[in-house]
Amino acid sequence: MLRKEKAALTKNKVFETATELIKEKGYDNVTVSEICKKAGVAKGTFYVHYKSKEDIIKESYYSDMGQFVLKEYKKLISQDENIRIKDKIQKFLIAELMFSNHAGYEMTCRAYVTNLAECISQDSKHFERRGFTKELKELILEGIHQKEFHTKQTEEDIFLYLESFVRGLMASWCFSNAGFDIVKKGETYTREILKKL
Repeated sequence: MLRKEKAALTKNKVFETATELIKEKGYDNVTVSEICKKAGVAKGTFYVHYKSKEDIIKESYYSDMGQFVLKEYKKLISQDENIRIKDKIQKFLIAELMFSNHAGYEMTCRAYVTNLAECISQDSKHFERRGFTKELKELILEGIHQKEFHTKQTEEDIFLYLESFVRGLMASWCFSNAGFDIVKKGETYTREILKKL
């Protein structure tokens, strides 16, 4: 095994162990030492890959979310071979909301705190890091070409509108202490939103 491959496997092991422990015990109740012990790595190895536990949260809401959303989206659309573009877009948005359940309430809340704090101190590159949303932009563009939308909004406007809705619903879910089923609400709301576009 190449050194690079081994490093990637080690990083992944640390990441998975950390997210598992955070979900199980809560962010504040998990130490870097505990993560390392359970992952079977030296503490220095953790710091080769991450500066802090916050970096685990960031990675969860960028690379982990991207993999999860694309996988779930493909599963959701595979159930209907004649699925319309607007329905594909809805399934994509639902897959994003499903990630909140997958990551858990605390990880979702912490992702907001961490990523918004980063916006204050520097250019966060939030949208660039969310590469998986390229798929959503392509669907929107396809919908525009097929005249599925009844709006004069551009591809970027529609994208920002839909992504702002998803982010807002996730924030409301956090503010309500996960007091509602985010996926069920998302299904209802996205259906209505897409009807009006």
